[in-house]
Amino acid sequence: MQAEISKQDLACENFAEALQAAIGTPRYRKWFEGRSIFSLQGDVLTIGLASPFMIKFMIREFREIALATAQRLLGLSMQIRFEVDERATSMSVNPGSGSVLQTVNMARSMKGTSSAALVGNEAETNPQLLALREPGGAETSSTPRGVPRRRRFARLDDFVPGSGNQAALSMARLVAEQPGEKYNPLYLYGGVGIGKTHLLEGIHAEIRLCYPELTTTYLTAEAFANYYTKALREKTLPAFRRKFRSIDALLVDDIDFLDAKKGIQEEFCHTIQDLLAYGRQIVLAADRHPKMLTNVRPELCSRFLSGLVTRLETPDEQNRRDIVRQRAVKMALPITEEAIEHIARKFTRNARELLGAVNCMRTYHQMTGRAITLGATRDALRDFERDCLRIVRAADIQHAVCELFGVHQQDLISPKRTRQLAQPRMLAMYLTRQWTNAAYHEIGKQFGGRNHSTVMSAERKMKEMLQRNSSMQISAREWTAQEIVCMLEEQLQVG
Repeated sequence: MQAEISKQDLACENFAEALQAAIGTPRYRKWFEGRSIFSLQGDVLTIGLASPFMIKFMIREFREIALATAQRLLGLSMQIRFEVDERATSMSVNPGSGSVLQTVNMARSMKGTSSAALVGNEAETNPQLLALREPGGAETSSTPRGVPRRRRFARLDDFVPGSGNQAALSMARLVAEQPGEKYNPLYLYGGVGIGKTHLLEGIHAEIRLCYPELTTTYLTAEAFANYYTKALREKTLPAFRRKFRSIDALLVDDIDFLDAKKGIQEEFCHTIQDLLAYGRQIVLAADRHPKMLTNVRPELCSRFLSGLVTRLETPDEQNRRDIVRQRAVKMALPITEEAIEHIARKFTRNARELLGAVNCMRTYHQMTGRAITLGATRDALRDFERDCLRIVRAADIQHAVCELFGVHQQDLISPKRTRQLAQPRMLAMYLTRQWTNAAYHEIGKQFGGRNHSTVMSAERKMKEMLQRNSSMQISAREWTAQEIVCMLEEQLQVG
C-alpha cells in the first residue's frame, strides 16, 4: 500500500511541475501553490480547493489546460476533478511561496483530514461540492458542470477464472506485469459478455498501478475512429499521430468495428506498427478470430496474428456457479447453494445474464427481507428467464452466414448455384434445421422455394463434413466446419 501511495504522490508531483511549466510560474504561484491539493485515484486527478467560489473560477480558467497536461503526462484516459478539500482550506490560511512541490508535500502531511473523499458511483454525495446551474436552469448538486464522471475500471483480481478463460487470464497477468516484453500484441476474442472487456480494463488498471510512469490508454475501436475522423476534419493529423504513437500501452476493445473501414484501418495499422517497433504493449479484443475479419487489410491481420491470439470460451457450469457465488458474496446476499445452482443452470450464454439474475435476486431480498432460497429464485426469475429466451429465425441465420462469407442475402436464396454460394447456402439450411426445427419443405420455401429433398441433402452433407471435420473456404482462407458452426452458433445465441 505504501508503494502505491508513493507512486501516486510522484505522479502528482510530476503533474504539478508540468502544470507550472504550462501556465507559467507567476500564475501557478498565485492560484495553485499553497492553495490547492493534488491527489490521484485511478484515472481521476482531483484538485482540492478551499471554497466553492474557487472551484467555479478554477474550472473556468484552468480546467482545459489542466486536463491536457494530465492526459499528456499520465495518459489519455485521465480526468480532472475540482472539489472542496479541508486540507486546502487549512493551507489557504497562510499560503507560502515555496517550491513547486509544496502543495503535494503539505498534502502528504495532512492525509486523513479530508472530508471530500468520493469513491466510484456508489459514494455518497459530498455536501461541499459546488452546485451549479445549467444554462436551461436545471441544478446539479452532485457534480460541478464540466467535471467528468470517473470511469470505474475492472480489476484482474475480480475476474472469475474457469476452464474456458484460464489461459486468457494468465496471459493478461503476464502482459500487465511485463508490458511490451511478452505476447505483443495480445489478441483476445470470443462471444459477447464472456470477459474480454474485463480483461482489458484489468490490464489497464494493473499497468497504471505498477508502472505509473507509463502512458497507458484504453479505448474502443469506435473511439479511435472518432478521434481520427475529428483530426481529419480539423486538419490536426500530426497532433493525433503524436498522441497515439507516443503511448506505452495501448488497449483497444471491439476491434471488429474496423472491419470494412479501409481508411481507418490504414491509420490504425501504421499506429500499431510504430508502437510495436519501439516495444510498446498492444492488447486487442474482438468477437472474432483475426482470420474471420474478412474485410481487414492483410497487413493489419498479419500484425494481429504476430503476437498471441487467445480465445475466451462461454463459461461452463462450474464457472457460472463461481460467478454467481462471487457476485452474491460482494452484495452480502443470503443465498443458498441450491439457488446458485439453479441460476447457473438456467442462464448459460454469458456472464452478463448471470449478473442480471443476481441483481434481480438482490431486489427481491431488499423488498421482502427474506433469504434467497431455491423456491424464491424460481418464482423471482420466471419472467427474467422468459425475457432472456432467444428466438432464432431463418432470417437471422441467413444474415449471420452472409456476413461471415461476404455474400448478399438475396444471392443466398436465389436460384444461382455458383461455388461461392453453395457452401454458405448448405450451411444456412443446416443451421435453420437445427435452430428452428422447421419442416424441410418450410425451410425450402425460405431459401427461394427449393424442394424438401434439397434441404435434406444439405443437412446430410453438413453432418458428414462435421464428422470428418472437413474444411470450408471463407475468402482466401480455410476453416474447419466445426469452427465455423461453433462461431455462428455463438453469434445466434447472443443475437
